[in-house]
Amino acid sequence: MAETIWGNVTKILSTKSFEMDVTHQKPENKENYSNVEIIEFTETNIQSIAIDEENRTVEQIERGLKDKFIMCEISGRNEQNQLVCKVSHSGAGGY
Repeated sequence: MAETIWGNVTKILSTKSFEMDVTHQKPENKENYSNVEIIEFTETNIQSIAIDEENRTVEQIERGLKDKFIMCEISGRNEQNQLVCKVSHSGAGGY
């Protein structure tokens, strides 16, 4: 089972990455995560964000993610030490 964190998106960095304030972590997680993490998302179920990265814009990502409380299912870290995750919305208290 993937490790999971939740938090608020604070800054959009590109059409596939953003900065997040980590507010919650799954108790079963084996790793500890920083209060601020950079997320590279490989998959999302957020309908306002195009599935194909080539069809995304930073503005589209901002509308779909900025200032939103989201859940990240972590698959690992990339070469830049960013978390690689599947991303979805998570209602307040719905983590």
